[in-house]
Amino acid sequence: MKLISSLLLILLLVTVSSSIAFAKEIKYNHNSITIAEVKEVVNFKVLVPKKVPEELALEIKTRDNKDGNLSSIRLHYMDENDENLMLGIEEKKVSKRVISQLEEEFSEGEKIKVNVVSAYYQEWANRGKELNGKIITGGLLTWIEDETYVQMDSSSLSKDEMVEIARTFR
Repeated sequence: MKLISSLLLILLLVTVSSSIAFAKEIKYNHNSITIAEVKEVVNFKVLVPKKVPEELALEIKTRDNKDGNLSSIRLHYMDENDENLMLGIEEKKVSKRVISQLEEEFSEGEKIKVNVVSAYYQEWANRGKELNGKIITGGLLTWIEDETYVQMDSSSLSKDEMVEIARTFR
């Protein structure tokens, strides 16, 4: 009985420690507003990727509408030197009547399943060319989820990397 209790205790400790290891704290830069603070003041569901490259730091930009309310946010994931934007994500609320118009605009891109919704990917027109010593990759990945318009953009990450990140949004 003592052996079984010891094994159960060890199993519990391993389970708890492994779940703690998977919880990653978001690194913010420039004393940015936090995700929690943004969620308190917007009128749409804020979607956040749970998996981004570990070395990236997040800075959140906000935009007010003419009423002074927060109308959209932009998540900037910067490189480890805080010099290059590696991934940008814009989010804002869209009404149901605007959704069909936007989806029609998206349809020019490649349709990709992101969780339970369809997303549309368009690569940059200058993809493969060099800019500031780096080859341009990536493009735009756009979708609407729970009346939240999401547009990811990157000239550093590949389409596959962007889609992998998009599938971790919660």
